[in-house]
Amino acid sequence: MSSHRLTARTGRRGFTLIELLVVMAIISILIGMLLPAVQKIRETANRLSSANNLKQQGLALHNFNDTNDRLPSNGTYGYYAVPQPPPNTSASWCYKILPYLEQDNRYANYMSNINSPIKMFQDPGRGTIGYATTGSSGGLSGTYNTYTGLPGTAIGATSDYAGNWNVLPDSTDRLSPYSVATIPDGTSNTIMAGTKSLSTDQYTPRTGSNWDESIAFGGSGGTGRGIFWSAGYWNNQACTIQKDGPGIDRSNAWGSPYAGGALFLFCDGSVRVIRHGADMIQFSYLLTPNGGEVNGSL
Repeated sequence: MSSHRLTARTGRRGFTLIELLVVMAIISILIGMLLPAVQKIRETANRLSSANNLKQQGLALHNFNDTNDRLPSNGTYGYYAVPQPPPNTSASWCYKILPYLEQDNRYANYMSNINSPIKMFQDPGRGTIGYATTGSSGGLSGTYNTYTGLPGTAIGATSDYAGNWNVLPDSTDRLSPYSVATIPDGTSNTIMAGTKSLSTDQYTPRTGSNWDESIAFGGSGGTGRGIFWSAGYWNNQACTIQKDGPGIDRSNAWGSPYAGGALFLFCDGSVRVIRHGADMIQFSYLLTPNGGEVNGSL
């Protein structure tokens, strides 16, 4: 008598189209939920890095002050040939503090490194190349300086940060009239520098002009913002804080790529965020070092 062994075949059933669509939909929803969180984490990290840049600039400015008994000026407009050595350095305050940012070689050999950025002056939230390969300002081109006839440095490293012109003014003197100890309104009530306004279409390429001149170009809006003119448009711009966007008017204005506001370095070395669209009058009190105003709302 023969016996028969029954064998069962086992097989793996594939996903149906509906099941695959459901899985894909769930994955899409999860990605949609994660992306804003990832973007927020990235923005927070960039903002913290930018704040650290300002802190390092603050330390450099204080060290410059300790060495020279005064803060640096923003230099003399039009002197953008090879930056002159002390005591006649006519470039911006950013250039003047390079030795205090461990950038001695860049300070001494600016032209040899002209097409490279300086990380300490770059806001990572903008992701720009950090230097200008073209540029002109006031009829002076980026290829040579009509004032001195020397090789030009309107091009070169740019800065996402501007000094407060009311503390670090344009001047034929390489030094500001102020020292840290002689800020009449107090160091905790006066802005030293902050993130300047840029339109997003200005990110790349950097033009080296139009309120974005290089750090070697003294006395320009590339490294300065502030209340300098009579009441009206320019003062309103100096008191404007706005988020970066396409085609915005960045002239003499402050801003940042971050939703929460712009970063500002105060004369006491602290860094604070001030929201976009902050009250212009209250903000103006923080720009003037000797106005005697009391700001209680920002």
